[in-house]
Amino acid sequence: MELLLDAAATVIAEQGLQAATAEAIALKARTAKGSLYQFFPNRDAVLAALALRYADEMRAIHERAFPIDPHGLPLDRLIDRIVKPLAEFHDTHPAFRRVFATVEGPGDDTRSAPTRLRAQLFDSFVDRLDVLFAARNPKLATRDRRRIALVAATLGQSLLARRGRAVASEKKPLLDDLRRILLAYLQPVLEPPVVKTKADTKADTKGDTTAEPTVRAKKR
Repeated sequence: MELLLDAAATVIAEQGLQAATAEAIALKARTAKGSLYQFFPNRDAVLAALALRYADEMRAIHERAFPIDPHGLPLDRLIDRIVKPLAEFHDTHPAFRRVFATVEGPGDDTRSAPTRLRAQLFDSFVDRLDVLFAARNPKLATRDRRRIALVAATLGQSLLARRGRAVASEKKPLLDDLRRILLAYLQPVLEPPVVKTKADTKADTKGDTTAEPTVRAKKR
């Protein structure tokens, strides 16, 4: 079965989703068309199984990418830790974008399986960002935090999808742009500037020994 899924992914990556017929997949897998029907009733079932495999791999990436303690990492490194594995996954699985771009069908239709999985993956990713942002800035209001997580996830999804369609020379610049955009968007809310109180200012003044020689010099 895995051989057939590998063959389907290759056909989709090389020729497009519409070219991934049962005949083309069996030919790429170097097996008889009847062998495919032993595992899958039709071509849409193959795509649904491939989407499920991609979803499992993507969930594993999410598990590894999100740190248990987000406080020890600077924001730029935290963004890299999440974005880079996702970009690498897109690079090594060129059929991923096309499989999850399938047309939505009725709820009980096999064709709608990739669409449902795509929505589940996205919602799960937003949930993880929400938890991460709460840990980074506990003072951030719940509604604001959820909106920021949604915007960040949408930015990442859109630019990674665009990067997947780009020529090789554009891939790195697009990834760098995504990292810069996310840093500029998230830094004000996840690394807000520290506002000093009057007590802090007085404490700083008391602790400043550089003023003493000047005062003593005037008394002399």
